Amino acid sequence: MRWDELFEDMEAQLEQAHVRTVEQEAVETARAELSRLSLLERLAAHRDHPVRLRPSRGDTLEGVLADVGAGWVVVRERHLQHLVPLHSVVWWEGLPRRFEVLPERSTIRRLGMGHVLRALSTARVHVRVLLQDPAGQGELEGTLDAVGQDFFDVAVHPEDEFRRRRAVTAVRTVGFSAVALVSSLDTGSEGL
Repeated sequence: MRWDELFEDMEAQLEQAHVRTVEQEAVETARAELSRLSLLERLAAHRDHPVRLRPSRGDTLEGVLADVGAGWVVVRERHLQHLVPLHSVVWWEGLPRRFEVLPERSTIRRLGMGHVLRALSTARVHVRVLLQDPAGQGELEGTLDAVGQDFFDVAVHPEDEFRRRRAVTAVRTVGFSAVALVSSLDTGSEGL
């Protein structure tokens, strides 16, 4: 055997070993970065993109991930907006497998779910609230009357009537942890 062929073979083997080492290090680095990433950060990186999700109750939602906050997201689906607490989501689909770690958390709103619900209450928006009720009977329609630290009151009334005393059939208090989904019409949609 010629020595130059032997040396070339040895160099090729060293180069292949080096490439494998670099690839393994890249995989380990990616795994380490992923292990530090929260679901909230991953969702924020996917903001304004299509997503599918399955809330603990109700139908699968398919729309645009419009907003991300402390423990919640807003999904726009056709003419509806859905406030979805993260604790109520069974699975997500459509999140990219490759994504960049956010350099800062500026795209995650610091507002909690109570802030969002208070805004809906102030605006007197008619909402449909799906509750995490195993019997499947947990659905309320009406206007949010009051929002506390971990609960809210819903004045139950038909969608086609304003929140007036004669239209209200009940006022129900709901804990945040019982909520699967809060939906309302998207007033910014065309044709509304």
